Amino acid sequence: MKISRLILPAIFVVVIAVMYFTYFASTGELGSFSKFSPGSEINQEINVAIVKAKGFERDANGYIISFFARDINNVEVKVTSHESIPAEIANAEVVELLGHMHENSLIALRVTIIK
Repeated sequence: MKISRLILPAIFVVVIAVMYFTYFASTGELGSFSKFSPGSEINQEINVAIVKAKGFERDANGYIISFFARDINNVEVKVTSHESIPAEIANAEVVELLGHMHENSLIALRVTIIK
């Protein structure tokens, strides 16, 4: 009797876990800057490739404050942040950004290394 009461909740947990890992978990696939509206203050997430050839801009203390990123359509955009960006980004290939477009650059509130 007790085992039959546990089967339905267990199935529910398994279904939720599969949905999470299938639809909501981060992937290394690149996104598109076209989903951002220029001038909009709405922050969105996007995965981008780091354009290492264009280098990294640093502040007076040597912390990275901006870099260039490329989306799935090979569109390159300057990414800036008011907070220092992790130094490990210089070795990263793909990062997840949370931010919004402002003119021709993306203002990032968060930079997370994916790959």
